[in-house]
Amino acid sequence: MPDLNRLDQTTRLYAEWRRGQKCSWHEFSRPQIHGYDLNCVDSLGSSQFISGADEKLLRVFEEPKTIARLLQRLCGINELRSEELPDAANIPVLGLSNKAIQAVGDDQLTIVGNGDAQEAVGPNPVVYSSLLELEHPPLEDHLARHTLWPEREKLYGHGYEISAVTTSYDGTLVATACKASSIDHAVIRLFDTKEWHEIKPPLAAHSLTVTSLRFSEDDRHLLSAGRDRQWSVFKRDSNQGAIYKLSTSNPKAHSRMILDAAWAPVQTGRIFATAGRDKLVKIWEYQESAFICNHTIISLVPVTAVDFLQVLVSSMLCLAYGTEDGGINVYGSNLESLAFTKLLALDMSITPSKAITQLSWRQQRLSQMAKGDDEAETDAALKQAKFELAVASEDSSLRIYSITNLGS
Repeated sequence: MPDLNRLDQTTRLYAEWRRGQKCSWHEFSRPQIHGYDLNCVDSLGSSQFISGADEKLLRVFEEPKTIARLLQRLCGINELRSEELPDAANIPVLGLSNKAIQAVGDDQLTIVGNGDAQEAVGPNPVVYSSLLELEHPPLEDHLARHTLWPEREKLYGHGYEISAVTTSYDGTLVATACKASSIDHAVIRLFDTKEWHEIKPPLAAHSLTVTSLRFSEDDRHLLSAGRDRQWSVFKRDSNQGAIYKLSTSNPKAHSRMILDAAWAPVQTGRIFATAGRDKLVKIWEYQESAFICNHTIISLVPVTAVDFLQVLVSSMLCLAYGTEDGGINVYGSNLESLAFTKLLALDMSITPSKAITQLSWRQQRLSQMAKGDDEAETDAALKQAKFELAVASEDSSLRIYSITNLGS
């Protein structure tokens, strides 16, 4: 789970430390220590991520071999390409980009000095492989000095600070946007992940900053939402897989700016939700060549984040949304009416103290359960499943909530 901390200008990797019957979440790596405030991040396959900040470019990072081995040993996360990965990374003097470096053994250390003043030195810059051969998650000193990821690519093209980024489910495309006050800069740029070239022309639909970008689960559609109160849906060209064209948009979707948007599971058809500063969550469904608002959830405060659970629980569609005051609510609906009712409101004593900036349901185990051979057994397992919801907030916290009995 990659995370970013805007104020201290770092990205951080969290994972579940498993030891017997015990499991707990810890920070395992600090891949990026930046010189700008960070605004957005997304995973790109199992060993890469991309981040955008208050600069005009995006940076792609690749997992080093030392971290892959640490995660395999302590978390059971196996990276099939681990032998192809770079050893480690550091930041050169007077540099801003993490560079790949070689990890060396302790036998390459040289002891200098006399008595208590002895010090171990070696080739520079390097990381010593023994430093991350740990039987516990790295401590602060290790995290700050020895867990950087090498930077693989920089993506250029935007004229202002990066505001949003998302990656396609098949891992072949990256969609990005920047802060904008005019149509010229409020475009969405697509990049392929093979050659890292921009796919032109950029996608134009908005007149102000794009706040959210999401690919549908089958990558056939790209959803965008912005401060101009509109959402737009771009459709993938069936003959040219990397080309998207504007399919439809709604310039008056909300009465105030839209802060987030999310697609429902692909098996439900074409359904998405938008969350706005007008204190509304709107559910949109594709009907007769247009997206129609089928249901509206009314909140007491502005809604700042939204995400759908990507499996159905007892044939029910589940959605979580976060608010400006740190509130978190989970709603559910059957597919026939799309009339959402509240399933759960988290107690404010355990929620963040400031606005929710992003929500994400954990997907890894859900997809495996949803593909079971026996439909009845799969449905029973989902009813009793423990669902995990990650929540990021402006109070600088990242929280993971365990939610059970959604289907009861």
